[in-house]
Amino acid sequence: MLDMNERFDVGLNLVVFPLDFEWLSLALSFRGIVAFILKPAQMPNIPYREVWLNVLHSPGAWIFTLTLVVVFPILDYKLYARLKSTLQIYAWNICAEWALAAACLWQARSHGMGLADMGEQLGSPRRTLVVAAVLLALIAVQIVVGRKQKNKANPAQVSKAVDQVKRLIPLTGSERRVFVAVALTAGVAEEFLYRGWLQNLFAVAVGSLWVGLVISAVLFGVAHAYQGPSGIISSSLLGCVFGILFLLTGSLLLGQVLHGAMNLYNGLALGRVATEGGNETAGAPS
Repeated sequence: MLDMNERFDVGLNLVVFPLDFEWLSLALSFRGIVAFILKPAQMPNIPYREVWLNVLHSPGAWIFTLTLVVVFPILDYKLYARLKSTLQIYAWNICAEWALAAACLWQARSHGMGLADMGEQLGSPRRTLVVAAVLLALIAVQIVVGRKQKNKANPAQVSKAVDQVKRLIPLTGSERRVFVAVALTAGVAEEFLYRGWLQNLFAVAVGSLWVGLVISAVLFGVAHAYQGPSGIISSSLLGCVFGILFLLTGSLLLGQVLHGAMNLYNGLALGRVATEGGNETAGAPS
């Protein structure tokens, strides 16, 4: 599944990007857990909602779930290795993720659920504003710190970071234009699928919001197993962050905006790094 944030090794964020997502994940997780315990958001009581309990007894819902967590990651892994161009990878991910989101919505509708039951709602406006403000403050700090660390990066580290995702980064004008759709698709569709569907479903199944969060985050990480152990860990951490945002606000919207923005920023930033590096190499004396 194409998600530029998860495809980058967490340790390389200090080298190339202003945002250190591992630090941000830990900080948000700690603050989010404390805030949730002290003053829980006004959210639907998911484990006891009859509409979600009905989903648990639906073979169709579990077939879709298995498709999402087993079949799709395997196909994504194989196609990522076989597709010949970056634009083909982009097209596959846009089509596949919207198809999965449509199938998910169909499953929800067939069990009497609407978008609000999945988390596509405003939730708690006050809590959303507070969490968004804290999030922006943390990101601002990371931008300042990250810029200083970026200046210390040596060319070998930058080259290594680019090589790890060279098939995914947008280098040409047409790739950058399509990548905007890729980034926004991942932000909206993946949050809808992994938080709106999986996190809610497993919260109902085990009777715990937090266990549901962890299970969905781990599955989100496993979907990026082709990145190796570091990719699974970094993706799972990000999944925890987005899951906590969902629990704190009662809405997927903030997580979708953040997810899409991170994808877009990181992809375009790495594309600029790769392009500048190529130009410097081309202009260097032989």
